[in-house]
Amino acid sequence: MIGILFNKELFDMHIDKTLHKIKELFENIDDSNLKQIDKECLEYIKDNLKDILEANNSKMKEYIKYFENNFPNSIGKINTKEKNWKRIYKILRKDIFEKEYDNWRERTTYGAYRFVQELDLQSCPYCNRNYTFVVDEKSGKLRPEIDHFYPKSIYPFLAMSFYNLIPSCSICNHTKSNKIKEDLINPYEIKENDFKLTYTPNDINFFNIEKEKYNYDSFEIDFVSTNENIEIFKLKELYKQHKDIVLELLIKKAYYPKSYIEELKSFGFSEDEIYRYLLGNYKKDEDLHKRPLSKLIKDISEELDLL
Repeated sequence: MIGILFNKELFDMHIDKTLHKIKELFENIDDSNLKQIDKECLEYIKDNLKDILEANNSKMKEYIKYFENNFPNSIGKINTKEKNWKRIYKILRKDIFEKEYDNWRERTTYGAYRFVQELDLQSCPYCNRNYTFVVDEKSGKLRPEIDHFYPKSIYPFLAMSFYNLIPSCSICNHTKSNKIKEDLINPYEIKENDFKLTYTPNDINFFNIEKEKYNYDSFEIDFVSTNENIEIFKLKELYKQHKDIVLELLIKKAYYPKSYIEELKSFGFSEDEIYRYLLGNYKKDEDLHKRPLSKLIKDISEELDLL
């Protein structure tokens, strides 16, 4: 729904710290009784570990295809009981990558808390409907959930890859769960028009209605485009619950004509300041994460030509 801005300093820290910890876990693996193909899998991961941790979304797709074709036993299957796990999959998941992920979640130096704090993402990138605040450790150690864009239960070797770790609200994390869609958009690759919102009047006389007559039944909220994220995260259904926001914008459109905006400008207010005053929202794309429903407000206010 909204893009995540790349943080180079955090990226470098994550790769450096994680690479070191996973290498330590590899040293404790006894591969003497493994099949040759499974030994080759471990060697391949060790040789390409840094690249796997750094892999962006397209590169992660390439690794998934490679492992599916060359090391299929390293891929997990949904709802498979642990007693039926393949040996190499169990090693990768329980002894290396998921083990490091669990350790990382609890670590007080560089861990999950520090990760989301440095990323500074204030609302869920999947829905932009819920805050993802970080609370100081001393007062509760509360942080948002972290979704694995490619599920760690299926692709354990991607469990600590930087671009696979997406802070999210609990609703989106649970809604997505282990679902895999080829065209699902990673928040690091979201473009401005991937999730453009609009409103559709239900009556041809909609624009002739007096301002006090607008109501929830006079319009619908919809997305201009369609994509897998909208379907997976049920965004159409969820955003239909926010007609009150659009209704407020429609009323503001009636109350604040262009002449009023120009008058505010004459008092020395900048366009950004007027935008915040009238709409209680952020205008720049890089700031949309700071407030839930900011994308909805931005798209509809632009469509209404409020400013």
